[in-house]
Amino acid sequence: MWADWLCARRDGNSLEGRQRTLALLGPVRDQVLDGASLGLGDVLVDVGCGDGMIGLGALERVGETGQVVFVDVSAALLDTCRAEVARRGLEDRAAFVEASAEDLTPLCDAGADAVTTRSVLIYVADKPRAFAAFRRVLRPGGRVSVWEPINAYGFPEPDHRFQGFDVAPVAVLATKVKQVYLRHQPPERSSMLNFDERDLVVWAEAAGFVDLHLTLEIRDRAPEAAMDWEAFLDSSPNPLAPTWREAITEALDSDEARAFLAHLRPVAQAGEGRWRHAVAHLVARVP
Repeated sequence: MWADWLCARRDGNSLEGRQRTLALLGPVRDQVLDGASLGLGDVLVDVGCGDGMIGLGALERVGETGQVVFVDVSAALLDTCRAEVARRGLEDRAAFVEASAEDLTPLCDAGADAVTTRSVLIYVADKPRAFAAFRRVLRPGGRVSVWEPINAYGFPEPDHRFQGFDVAPVAVLATKVKQVYLRHQPPERSSMLNFDERDLVVWAEAAGFVDLHLTLEIRDRAPEAAMDWEAFLDSSPNPLAPTWREAITEALDSDEARAFLAHLRPVAQAGEGRWRHAVAHLVARVP
């Protein structure tokens, strides 16, 4: 599921879309790594490594005497990271561990200099337990750099918006499509909506971290235009959700779908509407 989304469904199976996404995420990777304050010889544990964006970026920073430990629940994604590390000839600097953020049992106590995550805790049910696991594997003076979307700032959307796009004339149909996502991911049970930046601070402090520094960035602007319409329809907002095409097919009959798409397509391709997105970046250390 995780590998399928990162490597295909996130960008609608579009290579161009994937390259565009990775380019947009480049500054995020650098922000997370800067927060970890990596130096030569350091050991980094990249939790929820995915396809390796953070961990691969860290390999040069830790140097020949350092190590990056790629951790993920997906064996397929670990294989992807392993192959890319091998392609670069850096196997001696990397290790690969299949584990969840809440349970880093395969890793020893106080063996790492830094822990990083990017868009990982939003999928974790027991976030305090994850922070405790991060604390356990870090040495004294070790750093944690956590970057997470705060979805509560953008959810729920007004009835007249769909992924930020203005759908006022077909708002009734848009609501039907949104209901599909609510059924797949009930808000009252969703790990993606049950926290905000204040909780991150509380959990980090409770786990024993000090010198906490959190920045919250909120963007309220026009949504990104759907450059490739078919790829947009075949993309999904997160690994647990259906694609837009699947949701529209489930929610609407053929006439409704035709009317909804006839309005949505030009609006989405022009990027017309208003979109709000928030992210928090927390940096802290072990005393």
